Amino acid sequence: MKFLEKLTLILFSLIVSIVSIVLILILLNVIHLNFLSTMLLTVLRDEFAVKITLGISIVALLLAIKCIFFRAEPEDDGRNGVTLENTSGKLIISKESLENLIANVVKDVQGIEAISSRTILDKDNHVIVYVTTLVSKDMMIKEVSTQIQDKIKQALKETADLEVKQVNIKVKNITNKKIKGLPAAEEEESVKEENKEM
Repeated sequence: MKFLEKLTLILFSLIVSIVSIVLILILLNVIHLNFLSTMLLTVLRDEFAVKITLGISIVALLLAIKCIFFRAEPEDDGRNGVTLENTSGKLIISKESLENLIANVVKDVQGIEAISSRTILDKDNHVIVYVTTLVSKDMMIKEVSTQIQDKIKQALKETADLEVKQVNIKVKNITNKKIKGLPAAEEEESVKEENKEM
């Protein structure tokens, strides 16, 4: 929302609030109509007060006409996606598309059981990615997280030409599932012992 529209909204909210309070006070017999009419006549007799009231009324009327008939385009602040522009027009990549891309890239990483992601976009179309995942107990978390970060950065750069500021990973849990192709921890120890004996 632009400044002028915010100002208009504040002004009309203020006017409606004042009118509502006065009507409530009249209906509750706190203010009498005679007092209100006397006060209005006093204000209208003062030339300076008339000019101020007239000026505020004209500005309010012009702002109302502007808001009713001339709607501004909504500002794209990055909440819905990334907007890329060139000479031919605009391209909008939704946040859901980016998050699906991240999920597809990360599912190929060995040792990852489940993933959810969230993206935040700044005005320069830089992306901050938050990933929550389950990791297998057979994997070294630091290596897996580095692999995830690299893959996400590479995929977003190649697919959408976006610079990734950060990839923040939260390991929500460690699963007991064994990963195909990786020896179990007990087997690794026996292989190490056999190598020592040789």
